[in-house]
Amino acid sequence: MKKITILLVVFLAVFIIGCIQQVGKKDTETIKPIEKVKEASAEKITEPQQEAVPKEPIEEKPVEKPEDKETNWPTFHGNNARTGFSTSKVPSKPNVLWKWTFDDFMQIDYDGNFEGNWPIINDNKVFIAPEHIFALDLNTGKKVWSYAENGRSFFPRGLAAGNGKLFVSVNAGDNLRNLPPGFVYALNENTGKFLWKYQTQKGVSHSLPLFADNKVFVGDDSGNIYALNADNGNLIWKKYLEYAEVVHSSPAYYNGVIFVGTEGSQRNNAMPSHLYALDAENGKELWRFKVDYIQGKLNLIHATPAILDGIVYVGAENGYFYALNAKDGSLIWKNKIASGAEELIGVSAAAALGYGKVFIGTYEGKFLALDQKDGKIVWEYNFGKANADSSPVLADNKVYFGVGEGGDEYFYSFNAENGNVIWKEKLGGSSGTLVNGILIVPNRLIEDNFKPSTPVIIAFSDEGKESLWE
Repeated sequence: MKKITILLVVFLAVFIIGCIQQVGKKDTETIKPIEKVKEASAEKITEPQQEAVPKEPIEEKPVEKPEDKETNWPTFHGNNARTGFSTSKVPSKPNVLWKWTFDDFMQIDYDGNFEGNWPIINDNKVFIAPEHIFALDLNTGKKVWSYAENGRSFFPRGLAAGNGKLFVSVNAGDNLRNLPPGFVYALNENTGKFLWKYQTQKGVSHSLPLFADNKVFVGDDSGNIYALNADNGNLIWKKYLEYAEVVHSSPAYYNGVIFVGTEGSQRNNAMPSHLYALDAENGKELWRFKVDYIQGKLNLIHATPAILDGIVYVGAENGYFYALNAKDGSLIWKNKIASGAEELIGVSAAAALGYGKVFIGTYEGKFLALDQKDGKIVWEYNFGKANADSSPVLADNKVYFGVGEGGDEYFYSFNAENGNVIWKEKLGGSSGTLVNGILIVPNRLIEDNFKPSTPVIIAFSDEGKESLWE
């Protein structure tokens, strides 16, 4: 009997101890999952916040594969970094979606000039400024609105769009060698209503405006660059660029910095030309780079710089082309891409950047693809000595370039990989604009062929059914 009692006591003791251990185990397991849930929740919250703030702006790195849609080309050469690159598909043939002919302009009583026209595209509208300012529907070409100032000299030139406004550089004369003070206008992008204007110290003969950080940037023939408040036109800062006789280069913007070239003394080295980097907020000079001097050449930076992946690419009219570190202006490489006896042999336009190459034309008569890493020539196309003011458009592994006066005067579609000609049309040295598979090209030869049927502005697209010359 005693043995039975002892066994019962032992059994009961073991049972009670086991229960206590199970209770302790359950308490511990209950706490641990709560800690893990908290840690997992913290990870889920933290990671998306880090991804939502990229270190580099997405727009600065072009996408290599073409997409169906590229919604805007709101400034000269496509974007604020002036790369000339689009993710849009391109027309495989020069099929015409719509066009404005000389007769179409006569029908609306427009009889101004058609030269110096760099179209832009924003919010499905094409903006052009031959002598009046026109807004056209991107898909149909129908006029949305136009703006002019009758009774006074009014010569619009460069365009930029942003925040519902259209910004326009305007001169009060058309003799680019002797201009009175110029202006920057702001119009309502949707209606063309006048909003404000600002007068520059001298004329704005070549520099095309840029909209960035709610400011409008432009250079003038006094050697100054201006930053205006985009809301009201008030001057934020104005800076004279040392040794500059004029600023013909159009400003580019990258990571809070404005890059712009200057033209010093043309035929001696008393006032050398530079590429400047300025703080966009206050105009403070960050660095400057002096171009090489070659006796008997135009040692000027007329060209617009283009920036990609922290490197600034710009050419000089003396034949040199440069790649500089955007942070400090240090030289990465330079290449003399043009030579010859004439004063002007080099580059006056913005280069197109993408597919590991730099695309640019020279006054010597060559269209070049350079390797971005070292500036060596990958391929070249000889078109004969000519004006080379066309800034190339690059997309869908195609590159578009127009040959100006003196050459064959064709607007080319090249294979960007090897330089093979895909198609060409006799339109002169135009700079195109590309959005949503629609390529807008002005006819720079219009004044050589004043016929009612002569096209003035053309929209090429694979959806087009019209012929260019009928």
